[in-house]
Amino acid sequence: MLKDKLGTMGSFNLKVLGWFWLTLLVCLLSIAIPASIISKLDENTLESREATLVTKAALQVDQYLQSRTGRVPRRLNGFKFKIPYQLMIVDTDLNVVASSIPIRNNLREQLGGNAFWQFIHQTQPRQINVAWTRMIGPVALSTNPDWRLILWRPERPQFSDIFRNFPLWSMVVIFLVVTTVMSWLLVRYIARPLNRLGKAFSEVGHGRLAHRVKEDEINKTDGQFVKLFRQFNEMASKIEALIKNQKRQSADISHELRTPLTRLQMTLALLRNKNHDHDLTSLLERAEKESETLNLHIQRLSELTTLEARAIQEGKQVLTVSSLLYELCEDAAFEAKELGMSWHHQIGEGKLQVFEEPFLMAIENVVRNAFKYARSAVTLQTVLDDKYISIVVSDDGPGVAPNELDKLTGAFYRTDDARHSETGGLGLGLAIAAESVRLNDGELLFSHAKEGGLQVSFRFPLYR
Repeated sequence: MLKDKLGTMGSFNLKVLGWFWLTLLVCLLSIAIPASIISKLDENTLESREATLVTKAALQVDQYLQSRTGRVPRRLNGFKFKIPYQLMIVDTDLNVVASSIPIRNNLREQLGGNAFWQFIHQTQPRQINVAWTRMIGPVALSTNPDWRLILWRPERPQFSDIFRNFPLWSMVVIFLVVTTVMSWLLVRYIARPLNRLGKAFSEVGHGRLAHRVKEDEINKTDGQFVKLFRQFNEMASKIEALIKNQKRQSADISHELRTPLTRLQMTLALLRNKNHDHDLTSLLERAEKESETLNLHIQRLSELTTLEARAIQEGKQVLTVSSLLYELCEDAAFEAKELGMSWHHQIGEGKLQVFEEPFLMAIENVVRNAFKYARSAVTLQTVLDDKYISIVVSDDGPGVAPNELDKLTGAFYRTDDARHSETGGLGLGLAIAAESVRLNDGELLFSHAKEGGLQVSFRFPLYR
C-alpha cells in the first residue's frame, strides 16, 4: 500500500537522493584515494640496499672531507668504491656545496622548490624525483651539521613520483570536475524527458492536437516519467476529441439552420410581393435584412468549422510568397481605387509550404478588415529573416484599445467601436484568420501601427 501511495514520484525522489549521495561518495573517493596513496608513499623508506649504499657513501665523504685540511673542493672525486649514483652536498639553505659532476641548470633551478626543501629536512633517507632526476637521501655529514649528502642520477619519473608531487590545488580541481560531471549527468537524466514533454505541450499549445509522445519513446524512458507521458497522451486525446465534437456539432447546427432559414427568406419575399401596406413594408425589409445577416453568420460559422477538414483534403503545397499574394494584391488595389483609398504593397521572395485556401482566406480577411476601418491608406509588406517570413498588414484607422488586442481572434468578438459602427462585421473574420494561421504552423500578432491604426502580422516558417 505504501508503495502505491509513493508511486512514481516517490521513486523519482529516491533516485535523486541516491544520486546525490553517489556524487558525494565519488567526490570523497576522488580526493581520499590520491591522498592515501601519497601518504603511503611518503611513509615508505628506502630499500635496505639503497639505505646501506647512502650510509656508506656518507662515511666515505666524511673521511674524504676530513682528509682535506684546506678548502672544500667543488668536485667530489677520488673515492675507492663505485656506485651507480652521483654525489651532491647541499646545506640547509639549499645551496650546493659540492658535487661529483656539474649540475645542469634546469635541475639547479628546481633545487629551490618547496618539494626539495621538504626532502632536505627529512630525518630519514627516502627518494624523490626532481626534474627527471632520482635523488636518495639526505644523510647528515659529521664534518658539518648543516651539510646533507644526496645521491642522484638522471632518471624518468615513476608513477609514484607523480603522486608525491601532487599539489593541493589539483585536489580542488578534481573535486570540481567530478561534481560538475556528476551534476551534469543528473541534470541530463532529468531534463531529457522533461524537454520531450515540454515539446509535446508546445505542439498541442500551437493547435497540433494530433501530436502524441510515441510509444517507443515512452518505452525508452524510466518508470517515473512513463506514467506522466501516458497521462499527457490521454489528456491530448480527450482535448482533440472534445474540439472535434464541438466543431462537428457547430457544423451540424449550421447545416440544420440553413433549411428553415431558406424557407423564412422565401416566405418574407412572398409576403413582400403580396403586401400593399406601406407601414408593413419597412418591417418586412428589416426582417429580410436580419435574415440575410443570420444567413451570413451561418455561412461564416460553417467555414470556420469545416476549414481544417477542407484544408487536409486539399493538402499542403510549396509556393512562393509572390505567387500566393499576387492576385490578392491586385484585387486589393482595385478595391482601394473604388473606395478612394491608398494601397501599397511590397512582397519579397521566399517559399512557403502551406494549405493555400486557408492561407489566402486569412490574409484576405485581414486586408478587407483593414479597408473597413482605414481612413485613407492600407499597406501590406513582407519581412524575411533566416527562418521566417512575416506578412504585415497595417492601416491608418482608429486602431484598437490595448486591452482588446488579445481578444480579437475570439469567435463573434467585436470591439466596442465596431458594435456601434456601420462597418462592424460579424466577429468571425479574425477568428477564421487565426484558425487558418494555426493550420499553417504560423503565428498571428496584433499591435499598433505607426500611422495610428491596427497592425496585423502573420509569421510563417520558410520552406527549406
